[in-house]
Amino acid sequence: MSKLRGAFTLFELLLVLLLIVILYGLFAQNFSISSQEDESVKLERLNLYLAGIGGGENLVSLRCIDNCNECRVLINGKDTNKTLNVFEKNSAVEAYYFDGKRLEKAAFDDYHVSGYRREKVCFRLDVYPNGSSDKLVLEYKKKAYLFENYMEDGKVFDSVASARDFLENSQLEARGR
Repeated sequence: MSKLRGAFTLFELLLVLLLIVILYGLFAQNFSISSQEDESVKLERLNLYLAGIGGGENLVSLRCIDNCNECRVLINGKDTNKTLNVFEKNSAVEAYYFDGKRLEKAAFDDYHVSGYRREKVCFRLDVYPNGSSDKLVLEYKKKAYLFENYMEDGKVFDSVASARDFLENSQLEARGR
């Protein structure tokens, strides 16, 4: 008959420790990948973030659908399956384009998700390969975020009217008046 032992050998303890480390490594890797797929981005830095994704060589678009609950990143018109957390769920979002003279409410084309399924776009921001974008004012949570043409942080205003005044004054200064 064999004797019952009261302790583990050093080899058995190392083997158990090795298994724990391997399992931890596998779970930690899966967790970090899933957290990268759904990133949060500050609105003030959204255009800079998108330009960084494009590397200065691609058209990068952010299209927010499903009442702005889902924001998808497209590169050169192709969906990357990358989503960003830009807005809180079911938040009111309004966008306005500045055409050089006045601020007008933006109307975005529908987004073809797959096959025949189309979604209404509530917000869209395009960053071109040269780092420029449309002048766009976004109204969200009682603030107005201004995205200028070239690479810099967005400006934050207390209202859309304040952003409009800023744009109109900057146009007058650019014309030398």
